[in-house]
Amino acid sequence: MIPGSLAWRALWGEHPRIMRGLAWTFVAALGSAGALAWRSAEYRKEIAALRAGMSDIEKVKTDLALASDARRLQVMMALAVRQARTDGDLHVSIAVDSGLLHLEQQGAVLRTAVVQVGADGWQRTTGDSIPIASPLGVRRVEEVRGDSMVVLSGGAVLYRGDPATAVRAGSVRIGGADLKSILPNLKVGLPVYFY
Repeated sequence: MIPGSLAWRALWGEHPRIMRGLAWTFVAALGSAGALAWRSAEYRKEIAALRAGMSDIEKVKTDLALASDARRLQVMMALAVRQARTDGDLHVSIAVDSGLLHLEQQGAVLRTAVVQVGADGWQRTTGDSIPIASPLGVRRVEEVRGDSMVVLSGGAVLYRGDPATAVRAGSVRIGGADLKSILPNLKVGLPVYFY
């Protein structure tokens, strides 16, 4: 058995490039952690300064508003999941966190596909940009454009795209074969549950 320091020297001697890479990665991670800790402390100071300027009533209102927003999002997500699971009609449900799309009817999963859901971002329109949020809750199919795009309510789009490119903000990219297989079922008004 090789003592600890000799084992590290042997490993460093056999793989110097990998070990240097690991050392630099460790240093970068420490630097990033330090920067995040410093930024977090600055935010806490700023929050404390802002709260110091508030009256007691304003503090209570702010706390209630923050708690209400968090609770509202949790309830909305739970309701969307419940409605998607108990809906007897044909519908699509998309698990945003796991990237799975399910075509379901009366609790039976007819088709499952892997999708990528775009994060919040900006969409450029004629001379302007508008913010696009990642889809959540219930959307409906508004239009089927050929065999490559399905427009959903709220501006979200389900589209066939190249896996090598970034996913469009607030949209869902699906593989060509998967989109082709579910396309005949995607009629205008069909509910799409994002949870």
